[in-house]
Amino acid sequence: MPGVCGRCRSAAAEVELPYARLRLCPDCFSDFFVSRVRRTVEEFRMFREGDRVGVAISGGKDSGALLHALRSAFPGLDLVALHVNLGIPEYSAHCQSIAEGLAGELGVELLTFDLGRELGIGIGDFEGTAFKGKICSACGTIKRRLFEELAMRAGARVLATGHNLDDMVGIMLDNFLHGYWGQFVRLKPVLPPLAEGMAARVKPLIRSPEREDLLYCLYRGIRFKEIGCPFSKGAKVRRMAGLLEAASERNPQFRHQLLNRFLELMPLIEGIAPRPEFSKCRICGFPSQGDICAYCKRIALVKGDRGGVPSESG
Repeated sequence: MPGVCGRCRSAAAEVELPYARLRLCPDCFSDFFVSRVRRTVEEFRMFREGDRVGVAISGGKDSGALLHALRSAFPGLDLVALHVNLGIPEYSAHCQSIAEGLAGELGVELLTFDLGRELGIGIGDFEGTAFKGKICSACGTIKRRLFEELAMRAGARVLATGHNLDDMVGIMLDNFLHGYWGQFVRLKPVLPPLAEGMAARVKPLIRSPEREDLLYCLYRGIRFKEIGCPFSKGAKVRRMAGLLEAASERNPQFRHQLLNRFLELMPLIEGIAPRPEFSKCRICGFPSQGDICAYCKRIALVKGDRGGVPSESG
């Protein structure tokens, strides 16, 4: 890329950001990335001084960039890294090794939930159930619940996840096309705790395109997983990637405009979206929309210990 950095005016520009009309050198891009995370946190008041913030890290580029950027943007923040080992041969050990390495480099405490050690199962066990063709769905339910549990173990008031701009608009489009109005509310930048003692959920990377998470990791030497999950092929968000990329070629601000319109319309969406009512799961005590939560149903399905758990797979 010809030319010099549009910020420092001294180093060669390596990163072009068409939506911002910027060309940046690696150092200025990294500063831009961290500043955007800081502004996003402050704009939506994601946490306060003195809060203990748990960061869900998978070993991937997005969560790695998130943990590193939060440490850079808020040096005095009380951070704890949270990781779920899914019990997938080779893949899970690889991801945990990366999570341990990053937490160690940043001087951040790491808490891990190991499915095999604590529950005696692995995500691959769902291949023998009704979820054989949709393991990602079961995995998402399991991970959401376990990150909540890890946040409680860590005493974290806030749980930060690595949802990036591409994730947000991809899920938005999928929800819109299928009429999943109730799911829109879950995309809010800040979700309050479901129950007393649980953590609020925040998304500091919602304005960060996926490509820029990758670049930040590469420029800052942040190691991330080198192999993909064997069960992740065909995920819905990934199927939206081509559509988003094509639209962004014609309009570089397309993703950002979609997110901004969504945030503007959120009060209206909340007004028409069905409001779920929560009680306590009679097995684990966590919030549930039924007598038994989706997490406990799925664990029982794998372990074959139904104990009165309904047989539906949804």
